[in-house]
Amino acid sequence: MKLFFSFLIGFVLAILIALFSAAQIENTNKVSFCASCHEMKIFKETWAKSAHGTIHKGAIRAKCVDCHLPHEGLVKYLITKAAYGMNDYYAHVTGKKATIKHWIEHWKKKKPYVHKAYESGCKVCHKELIGNGIPIKAITAHKAYLIGETKKTCVSCHYMVGHGDLLATLMQKNKKR
Repeated sequence: MKLFFSFLIGFVLAILIALFSAAQIENTNKVSFCASCHEMKIFKETWAKSAHGTIHKGAIRAKCVDCHLPHEGLVKYLITKAAYGMNDYYAHVTGKKATIKHWIEHWKKKKPYVHKAYESGCKVCHKELIGNGIPIKAITAHKAYLIGETKKTCVSCHYMVGHGDLLATLMQKNKKR
């Protein structure tokens, strides 16, 4: 009988921990959570004005996690989420990477418009890349992408979709200071 109650208590605890964890994962997937630190305010502002932000009517709304986390399985998603979360928390607590000047230097060192966005996130919503109403130029580019004839990614061509011209916005904000 003791063994049965031990298993029962263990099972109930496991269920409670799983439910709590699932709730926390859902809570930390919200844009409001991502933008709760002051260093992320600029990213929320630029996202809101972008094609997938809150301002455009009729556009698909994307949350931060829709683009900036992989969608190739739960384990990869959770590991990446934890790693990025720890990195962001460390940066916030230590004050490193928390300034507009830091972000300007960061973006200047990158190739133009090379963002840390996952193709799998784009593909969750954009399943149909070749279809009615798409211009011939886009059909040609998407076909090359689909059959692997190009190394370009979604954001190689659609670089303004997530945050607009982020570097220009950062530079403009820096001038106002």
